[in-house]
Amino acid sequence: MPPDRTHSEGCFRHLFEKLDDPIVRFELVDGSPIILQTNDAFTDVFGRESASVTGDSLNELIVPTTKRDEAQRFDQRTKAGESNAAIVKRMTDAGERTFLYRSISYKDRYGFAIYSDMTDELQQERHLEVLHRVLRHNLRNDLNVIMGMATTIIENTDEADTREAAERIERSASDLAQFSNETVTIQRVLEEPVTVEPTELRPLVDGAVADCTRRCEPASVTTDVPSGLTVIANNKLQIVLQSLIDNAIRHNDSAEPRVVVAATARQSAVELEVYDNGPGIPETEQDLLCEYRAVSKINHGSGLGLWLVKLITDAYGGHLEIETPAGVGSAVRLYLSRDDR
Repeated sequence: MPPDRTHSEGCFRHLFEKLDDPIVRFELVDGSPIILQTNDAFTDVFGRESASVTGDSLNELIVPTTKRDEAQRFDQRTKAGESNAAIVKRMTDAGERTFLYRSISYKDRYGFAIYSDMTDELQQERHLEVLHRVLRHNLRNDLNVIMGMATTIIENTDEADTREAAERIERSASDLAQFSNETVTIQRVLEEPVTVEPTELRPLVDGAVADCTRRCEPASVTTDVPSGLTVIANNKLQIVLQSLIDNAIRHNDSAEPRVVVAATARQSAVELEVYDNGPGIPETEQDLLCEYRAVSKINHGSGLGLWLVKLITDAYGGHLEIETPAGVGSAVRLYLSRDDR
């Protein structure tokens, strides 16, 4: 049989008191939240016992004066029966701290507010962000020095062994720089919301080809993309194309590296293909691209470019295929929704 009202209210009171996050039950009076009850965690964090603050204005008690307008907007939403969720600043016994604030309304003018302290987590996140930025900056600068010195050695030595060693250093430094760039791009893709719209292919293909041929070793890159062909995507599709073309050139050991970028309109989709005459994509990297296995110390590719391709293609609702005929090269085909408007 269902629990009676007294039992339900007892469970609620137990939950209210035992939660580690500060909780306030309030009533909106003339649009302002007046405290009716707080839990022990509220006392611990804000230094005010429930009995001493009952009847006080919640905003005047813990909201910094510079944040009162923001708090009033939250109160208006509560009055309208809407919930709130935001990162906010609140005054505590230990000074101003940062909280994840959530509120819900009930019975027209009543509501609950919950505050989860995030100050330490956000500070750690900011410190890590600065650390990563400094590491990337220093890594990029040092790699540029290494590649420049390797190029100087290649151009000025007559020793075959020395030239070969310098060329290897230059390739390794270039690959590491590319890896660093891919890491930054993936972080940006993961953090930004994905919005799609009708996107013409030809300008993105032309931009990707121009970028890759400028940065990579000489290679023949040809395109076959009809003008006006449009897919449901966004400008990040150029990042996909740059990754595929870059990989096709960078890892191509043919005497005459060739890459072809072609697009074909199908019934409800567009097939976008990047083909090369290189050694083929290793099976471990195909696993990353098609099966989306986790990157680990045991199972990983030579870079993150193909993983980035998978992330963005999935975000578009598309899918991809790989064909690697023995000794013929690789063909990566993306299937994206076609825009016929």
